[in-house]
Amino acid sequence: MGLFRRRKETLNEQLLREAGLDPAQVLGDAPPPVPLEPPKSVLATVGVPDGSQPRPKEWDAAVTVTAPTLTGDRIEFTTIPDGDVIVGEEMGDADLAPLADAVERRVDPPYRAVATRQDRDLWAVGAKRIEVAEVPFPQGDKLELSRNRDGEKELRVDGEASEAAIPQELEQLGEVAGDSFYVEGSRIDGDLWEVRVTAL
Repeated sequence: MGLFRRRKETLNEQLLREAGLDPAQVLGDAPPPVPLEPPKSVLATVGVPDGSQPRPKEWDAAVTVTAPTLTGDRIEFTTIPDGDVIVGEEMGDADLAPLADAVERRVDPPYRAVATRQDRDLWAVGAKRIEVAEVPFPQGDKLELSRNRDGEKELRVDGEASEAAIPQELEQLGEVAGDSFYVEGSRIDGDLWEVRVTAL
């Protein structure tokens, strides 16, 4: 995994963002294409599911960006709360700031993003907001903690049951959801984890 720090946004960009304006349009970038929704059938318009309704939103933001210095056809990265970018999948070591800056006109960190080349220097980027927690746990890349209504707990590391001490931080995240919960964590880098909490 790679890590890079990018330049801070300019005062103009910050003011435009805080005013709810799109800096990409104001500063001259081409606006992203508007996604088309499939037409609803007669059944769907009266509330009967028929398969024509759009799927749940996969991304919180979708943008197009011109980035001539990037190589490859696909890049995955995660931006953590302090603005640093953790690169999960990339060819080469080009600066991903153009992608992250475009996304952050619509979504604040932390988020997970996937960029795919569309044509020559044009990239499409989808970003999804995530919750990030610091959990000091040296083993594995995936943690699962569940607790039932009887207080019984199970910790799984990379899909296997584990006898390791349950990280207090993980349990505290679950307790916010209630007495019984399921917490899933995917390692971003070091002690930083993307976490998802579900009440049971």
